[in-house]
Amino acid sequence: MKGALLPLCLLGPVVAQPLPAAPPLDVPPTATQKPYSPADGQVVEVNPPPFIWVPAGKEAVYALQLSRWEDFPERGTLTFRGLRRSVFVPHATLPSGQWFWRYGVETPQGVVYGRPRPFTIPEDARPFPFPDFDEVIRRLPKERPRLFFPGERLQQVRAWTRGELKEALGRLLRSCEAVLGEELVPEPPLPKSGPEQVRIMRTTRPPMDAMERCALAYLLTGEKRFGVEAKRRLLHFFSWDPEGPTGLFGYDEPAMWMMMRGVRAYDWTYDLFTPEERAFIEPKMKVRARQFLTLLQRRPFESNPYESHAGRLPGFLGETALCFAHEWPEAKEWLEYATLLYFTSYPAWGGDDGGWQEGPSYWGAYMGFALHFVVALRAATGVDLMQKPFFRNTPYYALYTATPYHEHMPFGDGHTGSPKGLGLVMYAFSTLTGNPYFRWYAEEAGFRPGGDVLSLATYDPTLKARSPRALPQARHFPAVGLVSMHTALGNKEEDISFLLRSSPYGSVSHGHADQNAFVIEAFGRGLAIATGYYPWYGSPHHHHWTRATKAVNSLLVNGEGQVRRGWEAKGEITAFHPAKPDAPSSYDYAEGEAAPAYGGLLTRFRRRVVHVRPGIFVMEDDVEAPKPSTFQWLLHAYERMQVDEGRGVVRIQRTPAAMEVHLLLPQEVIFSQTDQYDPPPELERWEKAWHLTVSTTQPSRTVRFLSVFLPHRIGQEATLPRVEFLQGQGAVGVRLLWTDGRREIVAFRTDASLPLVSCGGVRSDGRVFAMGQDAQGRPLRTLVVEGAHLVAPGGPGKG
Repeated sequence: MKGALLPLCLLGPVVAQPLPAAPPLDVPPTATQKPYSPADGQVVEVNPPPFIWVPAGKEAVYALQLSRWEDFPERGTLTFRGLRRSVFVPHATLPSGQWFWRYGVETPQGVVYGRPRPFTIPEDARPFPFPDFDEVIRRLPKERPRLFFPGERLQQVRAWTRGELKEALGRLLRSCEAVLGEELVPEPPLPKSGPEQVRIMRTTRPPMDAMERCALAYLLTGEKRFGVEAKRRLLHFFSWDPEGPTGLFGYDEPAMWMMMRGVRAYDWTYDLFTPEERAFIEPKMKVRARQFLTLLQRRPFESNPYESHAGRLPGFLGETALCFAHEWPEAKEWLEYATLLYFTSYPAWGGDDGGWQEGPSYWGAYMGFALHFVVALRAATGVDLMQKPFFRNTPYYALYTATPYHEHMPFGDGHTGSPKGLGLVMYAFSTLTGNPYFRWYAEEAGFRPGGDVLSLATYDPTLKARSPRALPQARHFPAVGLVSMHTALGNKEEDISFLLRSSPYGSVSHGHADQNAFVIEAFGRGLAIATGYYPWYGSPHHHHWTRATKAVNSLLVNGEGQVRRGWEAKGEITAFHPAKPDAPSSYDYAEGEAAPAYGGLLTRFRRRVVHVRPGIFVMEDDVEAPKPSTFQWLLHAYERMQVDEGRGVVRIQRTPAAMEVHLLLPQEVIFSQTDQYDPPPELERWEKAWHLTVSTTQPSRTVRFLSVFLPHRIGQEATLPRVEFLQGQGAVGVRLLWTDGRREIVAFRTDASLPLVSCGGVRSDGRVFAMGQDAQGRPLRTLVVEGAHLVAPGGPGKG
């Protein structure tokens, strides 16, 4: 047993009586509701796991039962009653092994329970019980600062800024000196358009950022001029009407930014305020914090967290509660609620595997928001949210999909930015997890700690970076439908990467209509890219280009793409088979299905990718429409592509990288290329990209695209294999021939009725199969997907 069993309330099971109208139980979650957790049969990573179910109505009161037995006998069943939310975490760990859980709704006749759901707690599950908040508040320091630098941590950080972080402190102080006494932006009106929102955001954020920086400078140095400047800004911004244009229910950006920066600044400069000034500013902060609480509970966030901006509020509410826990009686409840959301429903846009739906740019921003609360809570109370599987795994999402030497950051809004901007959050993650690969990321990105709150609060000079070259070279993030394949992760000079996305989240929020899209980068240069800009949310260019399928390397049907901004526009990674650890030079395989994203235009769009290590990608697109259609295969690059239509070969160059793309099927196609955006970006400065469309010539219900991608360094074209199309029996494929006699056969089944199909002399019962051979024809490596047998020319083989 891992710890004592201390449930909130331990009762025998309540016998449910028949009711005239039973409460809704076990109903499937809608697209905007969190699914049941733990899922049926799930092996959980933390003990106890969070329990999440679909709400049964606003006034419902719930009970939760946990048992070793599916029939929940009275003896040995844990019952938790009087639950007002559709999420719950026990206060104590549970013995390892198989468990069952069910929830119920309290009625005048008793509790009506739903069905049992099995889950397993392994022996090595990390303890993660929900804290007792009476004890949490007792541990929280009464003296200030309470946020980030309580007690001895402040003295330690001050010592570092006089020594090894002296240069970082100098940068901070110079930035503060530059804004002393500057005129402050007046309270803005309610914006009436997207451009007005952008203007207000860009004019209010910088002076609020300076408010926090000046307060931090005062905290670190004691130089009163910086504290007085922070105080001046606090009094100015919190004189704005919290129920007016900058209230949360007016325009939420300044409302959130003001509290994020302001609460920290107030905590660090508290001693500079008179009682009268505190009586002026604190009620304004309390009103704004209550607005955060109101919005979270109105959704409610615990079951319906799928709104991007709402994802910031639990952390902001939690920081406010930490700041005022000993002054405001309601702060304890607020802190407990914010922490409960982090234990259960946060984040909306990712899962335990650490993937993120909205792209690396928004991942970086939202992890910054989240980590501030994670760090502040741990520093002040010892409650460690880093035990949550998502937080422990999500840095791998950045490492694999937005490696710091990459040129862009697909998929999602802001993908044109550089991954180097993620260095700060990766530095914080490296300390919080003790992971040297994450520290490598921060250093590779050129991040220098010490000039900001988060890196000072997580500064740890003892952790040494380690290259991720030793990690598995391919990774799957199933919760968000993303596969990443690398050839030399961590080595810019050798690394080639391929990303495939097919997401169960659809195309909502900051996600795009990009199911089954792929990108390829080599040696730090983008070769097959995602295109489009993000002038503001929903701008004509953003909506009609960047969000649209035509902006990415996917497929159009009769010139139309996937449904934009639709929960139903889903994709799925249907298979992922990485190279085996004992054979890292063999094959990676991934496939995605994107037909549901097309709103009825397609009944099948299965994209299959075989990575012939290192760095050759063979891709088959198996497409079916309900009626005869034409199909457009898309490819995008930073620079103009050279197209040899007769050979079906496209060449892309982005010095020092280049790529040959062989379009083998269909054989009758039309190539067209343009550098125009339709419509163009609403920006003063932007760069063109090139957009290639490969169109079928005659309408048909089915089509098969077969393509080979050969990234390489400019000047090494002679080392590339010769590419030959193969028409087999019940299969099509590719033969790759090297000058030294080595060869690869990669094939895809086209006839489901045959027990064995053959291609290039290789026979298999698989759906996809591959074989590499040496110059004498001896098998070197094999792959069989959805099958077990593979026979080479002249003898048996195995998969």
